[in-house]
Amino acid sequence: GHLKGFHALSKVLKPGGMLYLSVPIGPERIDFNANRVFAVQTLLDLARDDYELAGFSYVDDAGALHEDVAITPEQAANSFGCQYGCGIFEFRKRHNRP
Repeated sequence: GHLKGFHALSKVLKPGGMLYLSVPIGPERIDFNANRVFAVQTLLDLARDDYELAGFSYVDDAGALHEDVAITPEQAANSFGCQYGCGIFEFRKRHNRP
């Protein structure tokens, strides 16, 4: 599923390359057996070994765009208060794994 797909992206991206990823954010769940909603912290944890976060923006539940937002631990834990927002992650592939 999503884990296999995410790790496959790392295999085709060159070191220093950019991955632009947008996903639904909010409390983790699968809606209607179709849409997976991710907690922001889950994506950060998933990317930690292969990527560094180069930027983050999101669209909140009211439809407002928040650009180039710094992520605090509290905001990552509660996905910026979104129930079904859109997280826009900019990841840069590491040259060497930590």
